[in-house]
Amino acid sequence: MSASAPLEPFDSFLRSWTGLMLAPQKLMQSFNNGWSFANLTINSMNSSAPDTEQAIVAVESYGRQIGKLLDAVDLLVKQQSDWREHAAFSEVDALKRRIDRVKQDQAVHRIEQLRSDLALLRASSDAADKARHSDMLAALRALLDDLPPQD
Repeated sequence: MSASAPLEPFDSFLRSWTGLMLAPQKLMQSFNNGWSFANLTINSMNSSAPDTEQAIVAVESYGRQIGKLLDAVDLLVKQQSDWREHAAFSEVDALKRRIDRVKQDQAVHRIEQLRSDLALLRASSDAADKARHSDMLAALRALLDDLPPQD
């Protein structure tokens, strides 16, 4: 009896199942016909250069691009003496204020999360967590010392 003898019943079982051919033996499918972000799909149907667009978004997100444009447009709008008299200009101002509010609320949320994470490290019984807590506090104190004085 050979060393592979115990596997022979298993081999014959596998051969009987693979003989059924329930799935194709070769599958050819293109998996990257475009790319998606949230509900937005970029492909050759809606972009003349989807690879270029993807490379740009990898460096500068749509939100960052739109944010910079909104900042510039808002600045230009506010330079008009009669900007409050034009609905489109007022809408730009209102949009910028709403977006700025979301950014500020998210900043507060991230700080609250940081406080919670620091408390978790401080309460840990693990010496490595205690050391991380001390290191993070020291880094935060250094950062706070470097901030310019508030108005």
